[in-house]
Amino acid sequence: MIYEAIKEAIKEAMKARDQKTLDFARVVKAELDRKGDGKPLPDEEAVKVLKALKEIALEQGNAFEVEFLDRFLPKEMTEEEIEAWIRENLDLSQFKNPLAAIGVVTKALGPKAPGDKVRRVIEKMR
Repeated sequence: MIYEAIKEAIKEAMKARDQKTLDFARVVKAELDRKGDGKPLPDEEAVKVLKALKEIALEQGNAFEVEFLDRFLPKEMTEEEIEAWIRENLDLSQFKNPLAAIGVVTKALGPKAPGDKVRRVIEKMR
């Protein structure tokens, strides 16, 4: 669980006296707490928060923050991996419109397969 992993990173940073990591990990945890009203956020929601924070870090050119966030974000599948999964698990002809399969694919694969990437794959397959 991402939330628990962030809490663990805070403990590790405290033990290592790594103030930079500690400070940023606390910012990330505070943002997760805010979104979850103080309750641990499910990974699906936590990924959205981390991606938003990563986008800000990228815009600011903060490599340290990007690297930290990448440790907790699931590795996204490549378009080739998504296409292979679709060919193996779905018959696109069962949908009136092949793009209707986007929801099915993103639900099955979760944060590893973002909707925009799934859309590109399905559009190429048509």
